[in-house]
Amino acid sequence: MLFEIPTEITDYLAELDAFIDREIKPIEARDDNIRFFDHRRENARTDWENDGHPRADWWALLAEMRQVADKAGHYRFAIPQEFGGKNGSNLAMAVIRHHLAHKGLGLHNDLQNESSIVGNLVQVLMLRDFGTPQQKAAFIPPMLEGKMGWSFGLTEEDHGSDATHMDTRAVPEM
Repeated sequence: MLFEIPTEITDYLAELDAFIDREIKPIEARDDNIRFFDHRRENARTDWENDGHPRADWWALLAEMRQVADKAGHYRFAIPQEFGGKNGSNLAMAVIRHHLAHKGLGLHNDLQNESSIVGNLVQVLMLRDFGTPQQKAAFIPPMLEGKMGWSFGLTEEDHGSDATHMDTRAVPEM
């Protein structure tokens, strides 16, 4: 299906491009931060002496990007105004994510680790719609501050990457 992308979205893409050039590219170029996005990225991002966890300087760079994007009003684009967002639509998010991915790997957007100047903050929406008041208070603020992230295991034995057919079991450890 072909359709015209609404003008407010294409205008926002231009605003994002200008923001990337003005604010994000200089951070990416500073102090050889480009090592996190070129052929050296696996070693630059990975602390091999710490069981392969992400390096502290890699996490710090991502945190700086999020803070700069959040201050400029882009990071929370898709979430409701009540959480500092712009009520961005699903269509806008699809177009934005395609646009940023098409620009190539960089500090502005990295699909491998789901970091972007426009955050994919679906957990906030899940908590808003299904969380208890206690869960909302405990989880939403640290998520938006970049102090908490959520994930789930996708690959399961005998199921591959079909998250709807995951098998799990818990084993108590004392």
